[in-house]
Amino acid sequence: MKSIFCKPVLFLLLTITFSSCVTDEVVAPKLICTQPDLVVNKTVNEVHAVANAIVTQYKYEDVIEAYVVSSDESGNFFKSISFQTLATATTPAIGFSVPVDATNLYIDYRLGNKVYIKLKDQYTDISFGGMRIGSIFVNSYNEGGVGRLSQNEYKKVLNASCRNVKEEVLVRSLTMAELLNDSNLNTLVELSDVQFSALAIGRHYFEETNNVGGATNWGLVDKLGNQVYFRTSSFSDFSTKVVPEGSGKVRGILTKYGTDYQLLPRSEKDVVMTGSRAVPFFSQDFEKVVDKSNLSLPGWANMVQKGTLFWKGTVYSGNGYAEFAISGTKVVSNVAWLISPKIDMDVHTKEVLTFRSAQHHLDVDSQLNSLEVYASSNFDGLNFATATWIPLMVNLPKQATPWYQFVGSGAVDLSAFQGKISIAFKYTGSGKNLALDGAFQVDDVQIFGDK
Repeated sequence: MKSIFCKPVLFLLLTITFSSCVTDEVVAPKLICTQPDLVVNKTVNEVHAVANAIVTQYKYEDVIEAYVVSSDESGNFFKSISFQTLATATTPAIGFSVPVDATNLYIDYRLGNKVYIKLKDQYTDISFGGMRIGSIFVNSYNEGGVGRLSQNEYKKVLNASCRNVKEEVLVRSLTMAELLNDSNLNTLVELSDVQFSALAIGRHYFEETNNVGGATNWGLVDKLGNQVYFRTSSFSDFSTKVVPEGSGKVRGILTKYGTDYQLLPRSEKDVVMTGSRAVPFFSQDFEKVVDKSNLSLPGWANMVQKGTLFWKGTVYSGNGYAEFAISGTKVVSNVAWLISPKIDMDVHTKEVLTFRSAQHHLDVDSQLNSLEVYASSNFDGLNFATATWIPLMVNLPKQATPWYQFVGSGAVDLSAFQGKISIAFKYTGSGKNLALDGAFQVDDVQIFGDK
């Protein structure tokens, strides 16, 4: 009888024990952020207002806050972090960069993370229009500038907080014309209805034959003739991917080198091209001009009305364009025409002209030193003086436009023209009057239309 009693009890105990082991849940430990919130007593705008081209040490115990907008996870950023403030209804976002002598920075400084920056004993400067904060670097010419924070110091300067905001809170949708401004440097921006230039189609994001300082610049253009460089490092994980041929949206961080604005994507996901590509039925990119020679291209007329100088071809950093520059000459009055080949306007409808132009050494906005654009339906290829020229309303660089900065013409409506027409760029200036010796450059002349 004892054995009969004991077995059920033992079975019951085992059942209870086994059941208890199965149903117990292990509570996952909670991840709690313990980063302290620092007291902010300066704004980025206040620091930016006192920074200048001369590297300067910051002497006060001040703290600013900003949000991470760049990422080196995909390899297109190297030893640098871009920060920006939150935009409000009345205050635009302000960006700046911090060079850091470390890699894989995205692990500690994620996109959207609020970071407190301790300014005491750090250095500031303005480089190509953008503010930098960091250590000091002196080159072999004894010229100083902001350098990288050391591996031992950067986490003491850049204090990541527990607050994170979504990317959509930081990104700003801008037109290309709005984008090309120093006030947008080091901020996260998005362009819509843009496409890569024809030269980029079928190529890789990075090409060794188009290697500019370890990266490739491809033109990103809109329908108004504006362009910004899209820059891809050879170390990015998408450098060997093929540039998409459609149109759509592109996000990135705006930077600048010299006078060239550059948009740096953080990853391949920043490029979304789902629309159809707009293809011009007439185009001239001036890539085949001979540097510093009188411009000579098939079908184009290069004519002098006054003076002796012609339009010339110029090549800078691999880019060719047309230029009329008279600085240093002694000719009292120069008037020269650069006229396109005949363009048939009966094949398409809703025709639109776009081009890019720039100026340098322009002292005044005057008809005596100007670039004008015309169209004619009766130019015979030789006698520009007897042709009827209709002025076109276009957007052109002014005296206040930074030197060598190309601006888009806007969408110039040509739909009223019929038959075959010519587009002319007329330069007026003086080589003797130093107030009227400004130069103009023209590039990427294109005409779009529907069939």
